[in-house]
Amino acid sequence: MRQRKENELAFNNVTWDGINLQITFAKEILDNIGTFQLQIQSRYSNKKRIVSYKRKTYLKEHIIIIPLKELEGLDKGRWDFFIEVESNKGVHKKRIGLYVARPASELIRYLKPIINNGTQAFIPYLTEKNGLSIHCANMLQLEDISYNVIRLSKQVLSVKETDTKIILNFSEVLNNKIKDTRLVMKSGDSVFVLPMNIDTDGKTLIVSKKDIHSVSLKGKWNFYLQITKGHILERYGLNVQVKYQDDEMKFLVRKQVKQMSTIIQHIKGQVDAENLRVEDGYITFDISSKELKHANKVEFYLKKRNEPEIITLDVKRTVSGGKEQIIIPASQLKDKIAVISRWDLYMKLSHDHVKVNRRIGNYNVMSLLEKDKRVGYLMLNEAVGISPYLTKDNEFSFYFCTEEQYMNSKYPAKTKLHEVSMNKEGLLQLTASIHVKETSDFVVDHVTLRLRHDKSQVIQIACAEEMSQDKYSRKIKAELNISQLELEQFYWDFFITITLGNGDKRHVRLNNDNYLISKKLKHGMFKYTINTPDEYMIYPYITMNDCLSLTYRQIGEFESFKHKINEYTAYFLYILLAGYFAWKPIWLIHEKYSETAQDNSFYFFKYCYENHYNKKIYYVIKKGSADEKNLAPYKKRIVYFMSVKHLLLLLGSKLIVSSETKGHGYAWRVSQGAIREFLNEKKYVFLQHGVLGLKRVDNTFKAGSSNGADLFVVSSDFEKEIVKSYFGYNEENVIVTGLSRWDAIEDRSLQNTKKEIFLMPTWRNWLEEVEDDKFVLSDYYHEYNSLIQSEKLSQLLKENDITLNFYVHPKFMPYVANFTSSHEHINVIQFGEAKINDLIMRSSLLITDYSSVAWETYYQKKPVLFFHFDLDKYLENQGSYMDLRNDVFGEVAYNSSELVDKLKVYINNGFKEKEEFSLIRNNYFKHVDHDNSSRIYKYISEREKSLVKSDGILKNLKRSYLLKYVWRKYKQNPIVGRIGISILNILR
Repeated sequence: MRQRKENELAFNNVTWDGINLQITFAKEILDNIGTFQLQIQSRYSNKKRIVSYKRKTYLKEHIIIIPLKELEGLDKGRWDFFIEVESNKGVHKKRIGLYVARPASELIRYLKPIINNGTQAFIPYLTEKNGLSIHCANMLQLEDISYNVIRLSKQVLSVKETDTKIILNFSEVLNNKIKDTRLVMKSGDSVFVLPMNIDTDGKTLIVSKKDIHSVSLKGKWNFYLQITKGHILERYGLNVQVKYQDDEMKFLVRKQVKQMSTIIQHIKGQVDAENLRVEDGYITFDISSKELKHANKVEFYLKKRNEPEIITLDVKRTVSGGKEQIIIPASQLKDKIAVISRWDLYMKLSHDHVKVNRRIGNYNVMSLLEKDKRVGYLMLNEAVGISPYLTKDNEFSFYFCTEEQYMNSKYPAKTKLHEVSMNKEGLLQLTASIHVKETSDFVVDHVTLRLRHDKSQVIQIACAEEMSQDKYSRKIKAELNISQLELEQFYWDFFITITLGNGDKRHVRLNNDNYLISKKLKHGMFKYTINTPDEYMIYPYITMNDCLSLTYRQIGEFESFKHKINEYTAYFLYILLAGYFAWKPIWLIHEKYSETAQDNSFYFFKYCYENHYNKKIYYVIKKGSADEKNLAPYKKRIVYFMSVKHLLLLLGSKLIVSSETKGHGYAWRVSQGAIREFLNEKKYVFLQHGVLGLKRVDNTFKAGSSNGADLFVVSSDFEKEIVKSYFGYNEENVIVTGLSRWDAIEDRSLQNTKKEIFLMPTWRNWLEEVEDDKFVLSDYYHEYNSLIQSEKLSQLLKENDITLNFYVHPKFMPYVANFTSSHEHINVIQFGEAKINDLIMRSSLLITDYSSVAWETYYQKKPVLFFHFDLDKYLENQGSYMDLRNDVFGEVAYNSSELVDKLKVYINNGFKEKEEFSLIRNNYFKHVDHDNSSRIYKYISEREKSLVKSDGILKNLKRSYLLKYVWRKYKQNPIVGRIGISILNILR
């Protein structure tokens, strides 16, 4: 909301019914100014009018009532409302407006109805800055501003006259809702609405001659038929004119009316609703029945914030007193949304000539406190519930969240870490404060340390309260010995737990806006780290969202004193050689954990080395990795992971090119030290690990996130649309080239003396890093282990002398020993024992669930057999960009017996792909050749200058950790805030 000026006076609400203009002020506002004069003043002249009003006083508000007669007779133009106050210091004039709310769209800000007296019409409205004004013009001009006007036409066949009536006969049936239909005459600025009736045949319109003669008929008058449908006004031009000549009225009927376009028009905008509430498992709100009653079809739907997904809602509708109550059963959303997300509420109407899409909100009223914007909470399932609420623009939205997140949004609070220290025994001491925005009625219970992935595991830390600066804040001190805690891996987050006056509890994340604290925890690794006898490490750190957390994990391979020496040696060398690197653009390439050389990164590097050797492009690999041998021909451009040379090149490089996230090019999980924040700022080309479609990963690679790419490689326009729609990338940041590794792909299945089948499932995000005993209880383990031990499958393979290669996904390597098969025709292959590309090329058929290797096989025109035993759970927890029940490019089995049956069919037909799948291949692959790496290199080279150029002052300032902390610390001061905004506007 904009900063209010001293010469402005805010009211809380304004309504207009065509009889009275009613303005509601908070009681203290008018009590403070005493006696005043209300006036309206012409915006473009010195004319003004003193306005008489009635005043009603209530416990919390004053209502000013201005009758219609006070607003009539104003000159054409715009008139603004003021309050004039006389005091000892003189006369002060204040502009009045709805400054306590954000401005709505023009359609909503114009407060219908329009009052029309023929030569002049007027309508009250709120300006773009929400000041209250009157707009005077002819009626049609005001309608064009305050309605969505749809211009159409109707054919009048004839006009007949009797002694008392004018009868217009139409070629088609007219609207039978006479209250919403008007006949309008217009000549110049003069506009009159004529009383009329529609005959029982529906095609005859009757006007009294007396009513027409009451209009001054000099000149020619055109006729319009207007039908009002909520905020839509259908204006039909008629092929009729009337001219008053020789004291006689003459009607001119043109043979044909000008035909208007019959194309359906689409309208977007806002619609006003009120009284959003939660009642007994239902979400309910009220909307004017005028908005809905003319529509052929009414739909209400939710749209996911910033994404294209929508959910059409089943609703109940009841009408009472001009309002329609919309009732949404929350139970319908139970199985549709299982992740934390925000969804906005819309209404869709279909009329004969127009389709309307409107955002629903309670507009033109003062904004509520945060606790009052949240109207309730309903649990949907074990994971999430639903909280309907009003946004900052007073629009209706649904927050799918946990109960804790609901409480956090209802009672906004801020925390601040002031001091943190730790001795060598592990005694961690901290000083912090908490500020609750809208209430002083709360107490601090304790500091809470909570395991991130299991919120039931908490450690309560006693704290002592100190003197606070204001009644909304509390300052506390707490200490704990982290070496004595019983912890689980990996991350424990700090909260301040409070109890509010009504008994509600809140856990408020402990935030840090102290630059020095951030730096000392980042660079003081050894001082702030406790190493346990069983080779685990515990240390406090500041998260990417600037919150205090604790890490407990095994000591990493690259976290020794030696490797920290490497890191800071590279850092100081980079400072010395920064000028050199500025003129030598280096590209650095890596793959998964910097351990492999077999994916898109390797094949792209190979192409660059062989075709563009003069380009400084290096490949990063861990020394001793199984794939190191693949890089032997290219050793001049190989750097060993976490060596001084690698870290120096990482600091000096212009581009990171990878089939994984940037984080795989540095020690996993390590956040302390100088390197990580440099890595986060590097420009990044994402070669992709596989084709998108089967698995949702947009939360990982979203545009603008820490893993977001500057160039995103895809294989088709189908995939490009996914990246634009779901990941938020612009057109110019997505390149359609195909994958690098496809340059080396070839069908080797016919060269085999023995047929092979490749079985490679993907991982499950709900099973990551679980304990071994939990993993073996999962459906995932049960289904795949049962399959590779299946006698039915073994017999089928034996009879046909076929080998099945089961490749365990790299993320499930800790559990690989649990997968066993005693059958000679089934091999269990660990990550690194064989190249995935080779296994795919040798195989005649692929069995997978949702893995992107399916696209690889499909690209080679080989059949894919999908194993979707946990489809519902997968869609709920991971999600897909495709309809996995109807749109996949291979046969689908939902249990192991069905899978073996379908596999038998393929074995018997010689592994021939079905025609229905081969026919749609061109939808998913734009290029089928061996030039993918060449295209990628060309795109990167063409855009390299724009990619690696300096981001400009504004972006560099935004990235400055020091400036970020300074800004956060001081922006709450209004003067600093205004200066900061002004500087940002200049820099833009």
